[in-house]
Amino acid sequence: MKLRIKKRESGQAIVEFALVLPILLLLLCGIIDFGWLYYNQITLNNASREGARYAVIHYDPSIDWKDAAESRIMASMVGVENAVAFVSDPQGQQITAMVTADVPILTGFTSTIVGSKTLRLHAKCTMRLEN
Repeated sequence: MKLRIKKRESGQAIVEFALVLPILLLLLCGIIDFGWLYYNQITLNNASREGARYAVIHYDPSIDWKDAAESRIMASMVGVENAVAFVSDPQGQQITAMVTADVPILTGFTSTIVGSKTLRLHAKCTMRLEN
């Protein structure tokens, strides 16, 4: 005859879930913020490439090509706020387009690790002038 000993495990699952939940939330928030920041970095890269390409094609010292290229950069950044665009004068045969933006971090977990509610992203593209 075997004796069965009943163990009371009614709260074990809740305790284990409470221990694992912060790690799961941190992982999920990290994935969300990484995807958001990566999307914005790709947007800045494409905008700087667009501005540099516009500048090398439309370069003419007699017209205001820099403002047109910078406005082209700003127009190609849909959804990115607090961005600054700069197109350099040609040094030799190259034009450089630079973009900087302060991108907000979406979740509170990641912002506590980073230590800020925004992250500054940079993009730069250099192209040769077409003559």
